[in-house]
Amino acid sequence: MKMGKIEKLFVNSRRHAKGNIRVTERLFLNFDLRGIGSALEIGCGVGMLSDYLSKNYDMNVTGTDVDVEQIGIAKKNFRDNDRLSFSVATATNLPFDNSTFDMVLSFKVLHHISDWETVLKEVNRVLKPKGILVFSDFCCTSFLKRIFGTFGKNYGVYTLNDLIECLAGLDMKAIHQEKSKPFIFVSQNVLFQKGFA
Repeated sequence: MKMGKIEKLFVNSRRHAKGNIRVTERLFLNFDLRGIGSALEIGCGVGMLSDYLSKNYDMNVTGTDVDVEQIGIAKKNFRDNDRLSFSVATATNLPFDNSTFDMVLSFKVLHHISDWETVLKEVNRVLKPKGILVFSDFCCTSFLKRIFGTFGKNYGVYTLNDLIECLAGLDMKAIHQEKSKPFIFVSQNVLFQKGFA
C-alpha cells in the first residue's frame, strides 16, 4: 500500500531517518556484523537509511519500495554512491534470487501490507543461511487485533507473537528484542536470524 502525501512528508524527513538510524545502531550492537556484505532495505522510501548503511559499513545495499516516486528521488539523491542501488518492487514478490542477502531491514513497512506473512516468506527466501532480519514496526495488542481484524483488511494486523510464530515456522528466531511499554500500537524492534531448525 502506498503512502499518502502527509505520511510521505513525515517519513521523508531527516528527523525520521535519524530515528531509524538510531534504532539500527542500537540493534547492530547485538550481533556480529562481520560477514554482512550485502543488505536489502524493504520500503526504503527516499533511501536515507540505505545510503547511511552503505557509507558507514562495509556492505552493498539495495533499497526497494513499491512507490515509483520515492525510488526516483532516492536514485537522484544518491546517484554517486556505487555501493547503493534502488529498485521499484513489492515486498510480497521480491525480484531477487534465493539466498542473495546477508541482512534484510524492514522499518515501519509491514503494517502497511495486509499479506504480511507473504512478505516474511520473501524475506526468508532472499536471506542467506544465518542471515539477519532487522525489524522495526508497530504490532497490535491481542485486543486490538480482534477489533482491527474485522475491518483492517488493507493493513497488516498482527501481534508480536504472530510475527515470532510465523518466522519460527520459516526457521527464523528472535535473537534480540528491545523491551517496549504496552500501548495500543506498540513499536517493536527485533532482530531475527535464519537457520535454527
